[in-house]
Amino acid sequence: MKLMFIPMEAVSEYGGLNLDDVRELGDVYDSYTYFADGDVCVAKITPCFENGKGALAKGLTSGVGFGTTELHILRPGPSMYGHFLFYISLADDFRKLGESEMYGSGGQKRIDESFIKDWRAPIPPLKIQKQIARFLDEKTAQIDQTVEKVKDSITQLEEYRSALITAAVTGKTGELNEN
Repeated sequence: MKLMFIPMEAVSEYGGLNLDDVRELGDVYDSYTYFADGDVCVAKITPCFENGKGALAKGLTSGVGFGTTELHILRPGPSMYGHFLFYISLADDFRKLGESEMYGSGGQKRIDESFIKDWRAPIPPLKIQKQIARFLDEKTAQIDQTVEKVKDSITQLEEYRSALITAAVTGKTGELNEN
């Protein structure tokens, strides 16, 4: 049986999983982290945790997958909306408190499982969780669109800069002034 496998590089900052890696169940069952559709994956190692690496698992071909051992898996219960739990895992207070409780040395610091189990967030009713998640989805989509526009503008400015330098060193700056 083939299942999706998620190495750390397939986990995006602030959401998203690259689901291209598929492996045999026997190759991953004993050595990697199990998760299912609807679970929240949170990086446990520095700097991935601090950078917001994590995602809501969805779209898994068989409904389950395995990933790097450097993930904590949060499974929402019946009174928790998974999408809301994902946003909680991105919240600054969760990340800052987790960062302060990391153990280990140098580039190998990790969030202990006890931090995940013991951390308590104020949880509104399910209906409110869904409203908050929808609101955040809309706002983050708007921000993502703005970021893309800014990136496009930067690309255009870099092209103009290059053209200006070329024109200046070849003595053709008059052509640029006419445009």
